[in-house]
Amino acid sequence: MKNFKTIALALIAVVSFSLNAQTTKKVNAEKSKIEWLGKKVTGQHNGTIDLKEGALVFKKDKLVGGNFTVNMTSINTTDLTGEYKGKLDGHLKSEDFLELKNSLLLH
Repeated sequence: MKNFKTIALALIAVVSFSLNAQTTKKVNAEKSKIEWLGKKVTGQHNGTIDLKEGALVFKKDKLVGGNFTVNMTSINTTDLTGEYKGKLDGHLKSEDFLELKNSLLLH
């Protein structure tokens, strides 16, 4: 009878663990794309940022979490060219906006 109780408790533990199990799936950074849109009173601009790595967490078929690391130094304006593109990209990376030069995450 003692073995039966041990087996039953082990089975309950396995079933409980299975019901609460989560699956983490790694994101393919090379095939992923982050697009941004920034709006201002006089218009808007858009562009891209490179994904460094990421993962999504699922419980059964439901997305329940995740984490991503992006390379903010790769911020790129795609709706401008030439001088204005350079100015906006520089502004976004500067200390008066994202301050990427002194970011602790980049050191």
